[in-house]
Amino acid sequence: MISPCWLSALTFILLLDLTCARQIALLIIDVQNCFLPGGSLAVTEGDQVIPLINNIRSEFKADLSLVVLSQDWHCSDHISFASQHKGASKVIQLLYDKSGSLCDENNSCTEVAYNLTQHLWPDHCVINTPSANFSHNLVHEPSDLVVRKGYNCKVDSYSAFYDNGGFRHTELHDKLQEAGIDALIITGLARDYCVYYTAMDAKKLGYETYVVLDATRPVTKATGDSTVADMKIKGIQIIESPDVAGVIVQLTSDANYLHSTFILMISIILCFFKCL
Repeated sequence: MISPCWLSALTFILLLDLTCARQIALLIIDVQNCFLPGGSLAVTEGDQVIPLINNIRSEFKADLSLVVLSQDWHCSDHISFASQHKGASKVIQLLYDKSGSLCDENNSCTEVAYNLTQHLWPDHCVINTPSANFSHNLVHEPSDLVVRKGYNCKVDSYSAFYDNGGFRHTELHDKLQEAGIDALIITGLARDYCVYYTAMDAKKLGYETYVVLDATRPVTKATGDSTVADMKIKGIQIIESPDVAGVIVQLTSDANYLHSTFILMISIILCFFKCL
């Protein structure tokens, strides 16, 4: 017979093991009509990421604790729209005070705290328009978490975590923490902007971060190449869709994580003292 003490200790080991299980989320960045062929800010071959993303979520459904879709969600007079800056160059500087408010005719800004470089884009992904909808070819389930970004008219938001000034955050980090997520597999559009900034913020926040390169497309090859190089330098893992299976195995493997010698040693020591 196992004594109640050791039975309790064994239960403790099992519970410790379960709490160590790796939790993985799939992030699908901005696969919306505005960024697809025929859209106002179409990414070349943007539609080609959709079958790969759908395949990843279906093949590894049992291994994914959460699927997140980010959604660009702009007001019609958004600060990033070229239509709001007649005669301006493609890149401008925007000034903000320490509270994150834009310095303009309505806010003279006695002190400028932030100077942000802003690329000007065609009007895109306007709130409650077909342009902002997810592609009808993209698998979207009721359990998916949708994170909207860019709805502050006065500041752009490439990352699914923060606006471009870091003034305000979305709910994404909090939701990932609530779900116990510690590893992210990132896909979507565009590789050199919203995917890049999301991955960089994810890494800064402590997530093990993977970008599935062939499940993304860049706005331009030059910026696509430079941002991939920068992600590699920052420790973000750049993989291809055939590599996802190996990454999932690595993240969920008993040998690599759940039953490590360290965890077992600590468990045994704790159980020994518990039963003295």
